[in-house]
Amino acid sequence: METRKLEHLLELAATASFSRAAANLHLTQSALSKSIQSLEEEIGAQLVDRRGRHCALTAIGEMVAERARRLLPEVDEVLHLAERDSNPEGMLRVGFGAGPGAAICPGFIRHVAESYPRVRLVIRRGTVQALMRELRERTIDVLMLDVRALRETEDLVVEPVGSLLGGAVSRAPHPLASEASITMDKLLDYPVLSTSVSDEIARTSVEMYGPKGDPRRFTTVESEELEPLVKAAVTSNAVFLGVIAAAQDEISDGRAQVLVLSPPLHVKVPIALVRLSSKAEMRLVFILRDFVSGWLRESAYADAASS
Repeated sequence: METRKLEHLLELAATASFSRAAANLHLTQSALSKSIQSLEEEIGAQLVDRRGRHCALTAIGEMVAERARRLLPEVDEVLHLAERDSNPEGMLRVGFGAGPGAAICPGFIRHVAESYPRVRLVIRRGTVQALMRELRERTIDVLMLDVRALRETEDLVVEPVGSLLGGAVSRAPHPLASEASITMDKLLDYPVLSTSVSDEIARTSVEMYGPKGDPRRFTTVESEELEPLVKAAVTSNAVFLGVIAAAQDEISDGRAQVLVLSPPLHVKVPIALVRLSSKAEMRLVFILRDFVSGWLRESAYADAASS
């Protein structure tokens, strides 16, 4: 039995439509129908109840689909074992949310270019909503983003990998650099540049600094692209508030510094690899997983997920 037939069945189960499933799989409806019929012949039972434009899995079809969801990732992992020892090739399409995009994406691009010259890497950046839409449309293979931004996860496989540390970053030197204790009042004497924040972070900040500590109220400039915010912070008296690793290059070369607030701002942004549960994991995803695992262990501005 070919595993692609099981993948076709899972896509049909997810869409309940031959036309939508065929489009997502880049097949003609006729080719998809023949694949399902061939699978039914091999199993010896009807798997799909066809109802005009719509369809549904039969009871046996549901049982086969459930087994396939467990089986396909294991088959893919077996293929990974051989692939890791060879020179893999193909296309890997990765979507990055704001924090991981600024912190991890540049190094990942360099890693793939230098270590996997036969792999074509396609990067997508954007809001979580836009990235999720592309994932479900099958134009992205895997996402890396803030777990807290996910609202609906029933059709997703979410693999937590670690956390990015948040904080305040300014140019070096900055007027606040001479302050032994930087209160929120002192910080807010300067423009604050930040991405949009979750309710959880806003609530934590208010608990620590009072009503004036709500980032959704005091942020001067908000953007989902962190690189321009960091660039603005290191060339002005504005303060960047967000994922510290977004400014790791500027901190390393002495153009930026991490500000220590009083009380200290302890923020962790949990990140995860996300893919569709109805689709077997792309074989090349191990390249991203391995790189991120190493990056999280080595970065001073991140925490690797505990094993």
